[in-house]
Amino acid sequence: MNHRMRTALAVLVPAVCGGMNGAGAAERPRPQAQGETRLPCPKQGAGFVRVPGSPTCIRLSGRAVGGIAIGGHGAAPVTAGQLSIDTRSESELGPVRAFVRMGHGRP
Repeated sequence: MNHRMRTALAVLVPAVCGGMNGAGAAERPRPQAQGETRLPCPKQGAGFVRVPGSPTCIRLSGRAVGGIAIGGHGAAPVTAGQLSIDTRSESELGPVRAFVRMGHGRP
């Protein structure tokens, strides 16, 4: 991960996690109780669920690929992966969206 990506994550993650619902830094999210279901956010699209205790909706997605490249110099493992985090909420100024995609390698 290069310096530019680390800086972007350092700015985006606090804004996404605490800034959209007005929660202070000292507040912690409550754990999900047994039997409690995640509320879907159909207005935001497929796969979004509401963050408990806030109007924010989040979708986590990703993929992983693995294999072996066989060539004239032997065999080598080939791996790739991607993680996407999409967060959406409404604010006094309108919709707010944060999107982060991290990846490694080529499939």
